[in-house]
Amino acid sequence: MKIEFEKKLVELGLSYTVKPDDFYTLSNPKCGGNHSSVLLISSLPVNKQVHGSKNGNVVQAIGRFIFKLPLSGLEPDVLSFAFPNTVKTRVEFILIPSQEFWIRQAKKNPGSVRRKRVELVLWLMEDKFVYDTTSLSPEGEWYYISKGRNGRMADRTKVDYTNFMNCWQRLVGKINRSQP
Repeated sequence: MKIEFEKKLVELGLSYTVKPDDFYTLSNPKCGGNHSSVLLISSLPVNKQVHGSKNGNVVQAIGRFIFKLPLSGLEPDVLSFAFPNTVKTRVEFILIPSQEFWIRQAKKNPGSVRRKRVELVLWLMEDKFVYDTTSLSPEGEWYYISKGRNGRMADRTKVDYTNFMNCWQRLVGKINRSQP
């Protein structure tokens, strides 16, 4: 997944340096040294019987992440969650600003979570919606994730990560606007 991430950065015309903990510093040489930092977090292996739908919802891809922020103490501007989409034979990326991610985590798990171990399970549905299904019970799945006449209960809530999927232009725009 790291290779696909770096390929995409080059394709977008971005330069990067990377530390051993997958902490990237990105810049656009055309923008006079502006930069942004991204932490790449790759999915762990997934057991579909454990992490998949218990109610027959069609899930195209599942990402399972367990991580802590790097010990360096630096917080990235963006967290990038990478997971394989075996149906489309490609890697999907959720690119979410760190602040937004921590706000979502705090709503889900009140209290300080920034230095604790974080677990996240994402489902990419066949209609291209992405949801945080960490610790979702079968009843919760039925209520929030099953698609009804007017969509899903989870739509436009803090568990909906759809707007962050493969949003590379938002990342490039952030680098192009940032101040050195």
